[in-house]
Amino acid sequence: MIKNIARDIYMIKVPLPENPLKNLNSYLVKGKDRNLLIDTGFNTQICYDALTTGLKEIGIAMDDTDIFITHLHTDHAGLCARIASPSSKIYMSRIDSQHIKSSFNINYFDNLETIFYSLGFSKEEFANNIKSSPIVKYAPPIDTAYTEIEDGYVIDLGNRKLKAVLTPGHTPGHMCLYVENEKLLFSGDHVIFDITPNITKWRGFYNSLGQYMKSLSLIKSMPIELTLSSHRNPMGNCNERIDELFHHHEIRIKEANNIVKQFPGLSPYDIASKMTWSIRAKDWKAFPVVQKWFATGEASAHLDYLEDAGMVKSTNVDGNIKYWPV
Repeated sequence: MIKNIARDIYMIKVPLPENPLKNLNSYLVKGKDRNLLIDTGFNTQICYDALTTGLKEIGIAMDDTDIFITHLHTDHAGLCARIASPSSKIYMSRIDSQHIKSSFNINYFDNLETIFYSLGFSKEEFANNIKSSPIVKYAPPIDTAYTEIEDGYVIDLGNRKLKAVLTPGHTPGHMCLYVENEKLLFSGDHVIFDITPNITKWRGFYNSLGQYMKSLSLIKSMPIELTLSSHRNPMGNCNERIDELFHHHEIRIKEANNIVKQFPGLSPYDIASKMTWSIRAKDWKAFPVVQKWFATGEASAHLDYLEDAGMVKSTNVDGNIKYWPV
Protein backbone atom coordinates (compact mmCIF):
# COMPACT_ATOMS: atom_id res chain seq x y z
CA MET A 1 0.00 0.00 0.00
CA ILE A 2 1.36 3.41 -0.98
CA LYS A 3 0.36 6.91 0.06
CA ASN A 4 1.43 10.28 -1.30
CA ILE A 5 2.48 12.07 1.93
CA ALA A 6 3.84 15.34 0.54
CA ARG A 7 5.28 16.74 -2.68
CA ASP A 8 7.31 13.92 -4.29
CA ILE A 9 7.22 11.89 -1.06
CA TYR A 10 5.49 8.52 -0.90
CA MET A 11 5.03 6.07 1.98
CA ILE A 12 5.14 2.34 1.27
CA LYS A 13 3.77 0.16 4.08
CA VAL A 14 5.96 -2.94 4.31
CA PRO A 15 4.40 -5.70 6.45
CA LEU A 16 6.46 -7.28 9.22
CA PRO A 17 4.63 -10.59 9.83
CA GLU A 18 4.75 -12.17 13.28
CA ASN A 19 6.34 -9.01 14.67
CA PRO A 20 4.73 -6.63 17.20
CA LEU A 21 5.84 -3.65 15.09
CA LYS A 22 3.33 -4.82 12.41
CA ASN A 23 4.81 -2.81 9.55
CA LEU A 24 7.63 -0.56 8.43
CA ASN A 25 6.89 2.82 6.89
CA SER A 26 9.37 3.00 4.02
CA TYR A 27 9.60 6.35 2.24
CA LEU A 28 10.40 7.11 -1.38
CA VAL A 29 11.54 10.65 -2.13
CA LYS A 30 11.46 11.51 -5.83
CA GLY A 31 14.36 13.65 -6.92
CA LYS A 32 15.43 15.55 -10.01
CA ASP A 33 18.83 13.84 -10.26
CA ARG A 34 18.33 10.71 -8.10
CA ASN A 35 15.55 9.26 -5.96
CA LEU A 36 16.00 8.20 -2.33
CA LEU A 37 14.46 5.16 -0.65
CA ILE A 38 14.43 5.45 3.17
CA ASP A 39 14.55 2.05 4.94
CA THR A 40 13.60 -1.28 3.40
CA GLY A 41 12.12 -3.96 5.71
CA PHE A 42 13.25 -7.47 6.62
CA ASN A 43 15.15 -9.61 4.13
CA THR A 44 12.08 -11.77 3.42
CA GLN A 45 10.01 -12.43 0.32
CA ILE A 46 6.91 -10.81 1.84
CA CYS A 47 8.77 -7.56 2.50
CA TYR A 48 10.48 -7.69 -0.89
CA ASP A 49 7.18 -8.16 -2.73
CA ALA A 50 5.52 -5.30 -0.84
CA LEU A 51 8.43 -2.93 -1.42
CA THR A 52 8.93 -3.72 -5.10
CA THR A 53 5.17 -3.51 -5.75
CA GLY A 54 5.08 -0.11 -4.08
CA LEU A 55 8.03 1.18 -6.08
CA LYS A 56 6.41 -0.07 -9.30
CA GLU A 57 3.15 1.74 -8.46
CA ILE A 58 5.08 4.96 -7.88
CA GLY A 59 6.95 4.41 -11.14
CA ILE A 60 10.43 4.19 -9.67
CA ALA A 61 13.40 2.19 -10.96
CA MET A 62 16.21 1.31 -8.58
CA ASP A 63 18.77 2.19 -11.27
CA ASP A 64 17.91 5.82 -10.49
CA THR A 65 17.53 5.38 -6.75
CA ASP A 66 19.82 5.39 -3.73
CA ILE A 67 18.97 4.02 -0.26
CA PHE A 68 19.24 5.62 3.16
CA ILE A 69 19.20 3.33 6.19
CA THR A 70 18.25 5.18 9.39
CA HIS A 71 19.92 2.50 11.52
CA LEU A 72 21.26 -1.03 11.51
CA HIS A 73 18.19 -2.96 12.72
CA THR A 74 17.09 -5.61 10.25
CA ASP A 75 13.53 -4.29 9.86
CA HIS A 76 15.18 -1.21 8.34
CA ALA A 77 18.32 -2.57 6.67
CA GLY A 78 17.36 -6.15 5.82
CA LEU A 79 16.45 -5.72 2.15
CA CYS A 80 18.93 -2.98 1.24
CA ALA A 81 21.40 -5.16 -0.66
CA ARG A 82 18.69 -7.20 -2.38
CA ILE A 83 16.68 -4.19 -3.54
CA ALA A 84 19.69 -2.07 -4.59
CA SER A 85 20.83 -1.82 -8.19
CA PRO A 86 24.53 -1.85 -9.12
CA SER A 87 24.37 1.96 -9.33
CA SER A 88 22.63 2.44 -5.96
CA LYS A 89 24.47 3.85 -2.98
CA ILE A 90 23.38 2.51 0.42
CA TYR A 91 23.89 5.29 2.96
CA MET A 92 24.31 4.45 6.64
CA SER A 93 25.98 6.25 9.52
CA ARG A 94 29.63 5.37 9.91
CA ILE A 95 28.95 4.45 13.53
CA ASP A 96 26.27 1.85 12.76
CA SER A 97 28.16 0.55 9.73
CA GLN A 98 31.30 0.06 11.82
CA HIS A 99 29.22 -1.56 14.56
CA ILE A 100 28.02 -4.14 12.03
CA LYS A 101 31.59 -4.81 10.92
CA SER A 102 32.95 -5.14 14.45
CA SER A 103 30.08 -7.05 16.04
CA PHE A 104 28.41 -9.13 13.32
CA ASN A 105 31.43 -11.31 12.64
CA ILE A 106 32.47 -14.93 13.11
CA ASN A 107 32.55 -14.45 16.91
CA TYR A 108 29.14 -12.74 17.04
CA PHE A 109 27.21 -15.57 18.69
CA ASP A 110 29.99 -16.32 21.18
CA ASN A 111 30.00 -12.67 22.22
CA LEU A 112 26.22 -12.57 22.31
CA GLU A 113 26.12 -15.67 24.51
CA THR A 114 28.48 -14.00 26.99
CA ILE A 115 26.25 -10.92 27.11
CA PHE A 116 23.09 -13.01 27.58
CA TYR A 117 24.56 -14.91 30.53
CA SER A 118 25.93 -11.74 32.13
CA LEU A 119 22.43 -10.23 32.17
CA GLY A 120 20.90 -13.31 33.79
CA PHE A 121 19.54 -15.42 30.90
CA SER A 122 19.71 -19.22 31.03
CA LYS A 123 21.48 -21.31 28.38
CA GLU A 124 18.11 -22.65 27.22
CA GLU A 125 16.69 -19.17 26.66
CA PHE A 126 19.82 -18.13 24.78
CA ALA A 127 19.45 -21.11 22.43
CA ASN A 128 15.77 -20.32 21.86
CA ASN A 129 16.54 -16.67 21.13
CA ILE A 130 19.11 -17.58 18.49
CA LYS A 131 16.46 -19.64 16.68
CA SER A 132 13.96 -16.79 16.59
CA SER A 133 16.15 -13.68 16.52
CA PRO A 134 15.47 -11.33 13.57
CA ILE A 135 19.20 -10.55 13.57
CA VAL A 136 19.79 -14.11 12.40
CA LYS A 137 16.80 -14.60 10.14
CA TYR A 138 16.24 -11.32 8.30
CA ALA A 139 19.58 -9.50 8.01
CA PRO A 140 21.26 -8.30 4.82
CA PRO A 141 24.40 -10.15 3.75
CA ILE A 142 27.31 -9.46 6.08
CA ASP A 143 29.46 -8.21 3.18
CA THR A 144 26.95 -5.51 2.15
CA ALA A 145 28.84 -2.36 1.18
CA TYR A 146 27.57 0.81 2.87
CA THR A 147 28.42 4.39 1.99
CA GLU A 148 29.36 5.59 5.46
CA ILE A 149 28.26 9.11 6.35
CA GLU A 150 28.71 11.49 9.29
CA ASP A 151 26.44 13.90 11.13
CA GLY A 152 25.51 16.81 8.85
CA TYR A 153 26.02 14.94 5.57
CA VAL A 154 23.69 16.31 2.86
CA ILE A 155 22.02 14.11 0.25
CA ASP A 156 21.19 16.42 -2.69
CA LEU A 157 18.44 15.03 -4.94
CA GLY A 158 18.42 18.09 -7.19
CA ASN A 159 15.03 19.30 -6.01
CA ARG A 160 15.46 18.63 -2.30
CA LYS A 161 18.37 18.53 0.14
CA LEU A 162 18.17 16.10 3.06
CA LYS A 163 20.60 16.55 5.96
CA ALA A 164 21.60 13.57 8.10
CA VAL A 165 21.21 14.27 11.83
CA LEU A 166 22.98 11.90 14.20
CA THR A 167 20.57 10.85 16.97
CA PRO A 168 22.27 8.11 19.02
CA GLY A 169 20.17 6.13 21.46
CA HIS A 170 18.00 3.55 19.73
CA THR A 171 21.24 2.38 18.12
CA PRO A 172 24.70 3.90 18.54
CA GLY A 173 24.56 5.54 15.11
CA HIS A 174 20.86 6.14 14.45
CA MET A 175 20.25 9.00 12.01
CA CYS A 176 17.25 11.11 11.08
CA LEU A 177 16.92 13.07 7.83
CA TYR A 178 15.97 16.76 7.94
CA VAL A 179 14.77 19.02 5.13
CA GLU A 180 15.40 22.43 6.64
CA ASN A 181 13.48 24.68 4.22
CA GLU A 182 10.38 22.46 4.56
CA LYS A 183 10.77 21.83 8.31
CA LEU A 184 10.39 18.14 7.51
CA LEU A 185 11.89 15.31 9.56
CA PHE A 186 12.20 11.64 8.69
CA SER A 187 12.55 10.41 12.27
CA GLY A 188 13.25 6.70 11.77
CA ASP A 189 12.85 4.97 15.14
CA HIS A 190 14.01 8.01 17.10
CA VAL A 191 10.49 9.41 17.45
CA ILE A 192 7.53 7.04 16.96
CA PHE A 193 4.03 8.22 17.78
CA ASP A 194 2.12 5.07 18.78
CA ILE A 195 4.82 3.06 20.53
CA THR A 196 7.96 3.81 22.52
CA PRO A 197 11.26 3.11 20.75
CA ASN A 198 13.27 0.36 22.40
CA ILE A 199 16.36 1.76 24.12
CA THR A 200 18.72 -1.07 24.98
CA LYS A 201 22.24 -1.81 26.14
CA TRP A 202 24.97 -1.89 23.45
CA ARG A 203 28.54 -3.08 23.75
CA GLY A 204 30.92 -0.12 23.55
CA PHE A 205 28.07 2.42 23.79
CA TYR A 206 27.54 3.45 27.40
CA ASN A 207 24.38 4.98 28.83
CA SER A 208 22.29 4.63 25.69
CA LEU A 209 19.26 6.09 27.48
CA GLY A 210 21.18 9.20 28.49
CA GLN A 211 22.36 9.64 24.91
CA TYR A 212 18.83 9.03 23.61
CA MET A 213 17.45 11.78 25.83
CA LYS A 214 20.13 14.19 24.62
CA SER A 215 19.18 13.30 21.05
CA LEU A 216 15.51 13.97 21.82
CA SER A 217 16.48 17.42 23.14
CA LEU A 218 18.43 18.09 19.94
CA ILE A 219 15.44 17.27 17.75
CA LYS A 220 13.12 19.31 19.96
CA SER A 221 15.33 22.36 19.39
CA MET A 222 14.80 22.15 15.61
CA PRO A 223 11.85 23.79 13.80
CA ILE A 224 9.72 20.85 12.60
CA GLU A 225 6.25 20.97 11.08
CA LEU A 226 5.98 17.49 9.56
CA THR A 227 7.48 14.34 11.09
CA LEU A 228 7.46 11.01 9.26
CA SER A 229 8.28 8.04 11.50
CA SER A 230 9.10 4.44 10.64
CA HIS A 231 6.32 2.50 12.37
CA ARG A 232 2.55 2.55 12.95
CA ASN A 233 0.93 5.98 12.52
CA PRO A 234 3.56 7.92 10.55
CA MET A 235 2.64 11.46 11.63
CA GLY A 236 2.05 13.48 14.78
CA ASN A 237 3.21 16.48 16.79
CA CYS A 238 6.94 15.93 17.26
CA ASN A 239 7.45 18.22 20.27
CA GLU A 240 4.45 16.84 22.13
CA ARG A 241 5.61 13.29 21.47
CA ILE A 242 9.13 14.08 22.71
CA ASP A 243 7.64 15.41 25.96
CA GLU A 244 5.66 12.16 26.30
CA LEU A 245 8.83 10.11 25.72
CA PHE A 246 10.70 12.08 28.39
CA HIS A 247 7.84 11.46 30.82
CA HIS A 248 7.73 7.76 29.96
CA HIS A 249 11.42 7.29 30.70
CA GLU A 250 11.23 9.31 33.92
CA ILE A 251 8.61 6.83 35.15
CA ARG A 252 10.72 3.85 34.04
CA ILE A 253 13.84 5.23 35.72
CA LYS A 254 11.95 5.59 39.01
CA GLU A 255 10.49 2.09 38.66
CA ALA A 256 13.89 0.49 38.04
CA ASN A 257 15.42 2.42 40.96
CA ASN A 258 12.64 1.34 43.33
CA ILE A 259 13.11 -2.32 42.34
CA VAL A 260 16.84 -2.13 43.06
CA LYS A 261 16.11 -0.57 46.46
CA GLN A 262 13.51 -3.20 47.30
CA PHE A 263 15.43 -6.20 45.93
CA PRO A 264 19.19 -5.55 46.17
CA GLY A 265 21.50 -7.82 44.19
CA LEU A 266 19.23 -8.78 41.29
CA SER A 267 20.40 -9.33 37.72
CA PRO A 268 19.05 -7.12 34.89
CA TYR A 269 16.94 -10.11 33.79
CA ASP A 270 15.33 -10.39 37.23
CA ILE A 271 14.82 -6.63 37.47
CA ALA A 272 13.14 -6.65 34.05
CA SER A 273 10.84 -9.43 35.24
CA LYS A 274 9.50 -7.09 37.95
CA MET A 275 8.99 -4.07 35.68
CA THR A 276 5.75 -3.15 33.91
CA TRP A 277 5.49 -4.06 30.22
CA SER A 278 2.78 -3.56 27.60
CA ILE A 279 2.67 -7.03 26.12
CA ARG A 280 -0.04 -9.66 25.77
CA ALA A 281 1.37 -12.23 28.18
CA LYS A 282 -0.03 -13.22 31.56
CA ASP A 283 3.37 -13.05 33.27
CA TRP A 284 7.14 -12.93 32.68
CA LYS A 285 7.38 -16.67 32.10
CA ALA A 286 4.94 -16.37 29.21
CA PHE A 287 6.96 -13.65 27.45
CA PRO A 288 8.42 -14.79 24.10
CA VAL A 289 12.17 -15.07 24.59
CA VAL A 290 12.84 -12.36 21.98
CA GLN A 291 10.64 -9.96 23.96
CA LYS A 292 12.50 -10.94 27.14
CA TRP A 293 15.71 -9.93 25.37
CA PHE A 294 14.27 -6.53 24.42
CA ALA A 295 12.84 -6.02 27.92
CA THR A 296 16.08 -6.96 29.66
CA GLY A 297 18.08 -4.76 27.32
CA GLU A 298 15.78 -1.85 28.05
CA ALA A 299 15.95 -2.48 31.79
CA SER A 300 19.76 -2.50 31.47
CA ALA A 301 19.67 0.86 29.70
CA HIS A 302 17.70 2.37 32.58
CA LEU A 303 20.07 0.79 35.10
CA ASP A 304 23.08 2.23 33.25
CA TYR A 305 21.39 5.64 33.39
CA LEU A 306 20.86 5.26 37.14
CA GLU A 307 24.45 4.14 37.66
CA ASP A 308 25.78 7.06 35.62
CA ALA A 309 23.71 9.36 37.85
CA GLY A 310 25.20 7.73 40.98
CA MET A 311 21.85 6.32 42.12
CA VAL A 312 22.73 2.60 41.89
CA LYS A 313 25.91 0.56 41.55
CA SER A 314 26.67 -2.68 39.75
CA THR A 315 28.98 -5.59 40.47
CA ASN A 316 30.31 -8.14 38.02
CA VAL A 317 31.34 -11.40 39.64
CA ASP A 318 32.38 -14.21 37.31
CA GLY A 319 30.54 -12.53 34.45
CA ASN A 320 27.27 -12.08 36.37
CA ILE A 321 26.02 -8.49 36.67
CA LYS A 322 24.05 -7.51 39.79
CA TYR A 323 22.66 -4.13 40.86
CA TRP A 324 22.64 -2.57 44.31
CA PRO A 325 21.29 0.63 45.85
CA VAL A 326 23.73 3.40 46.72
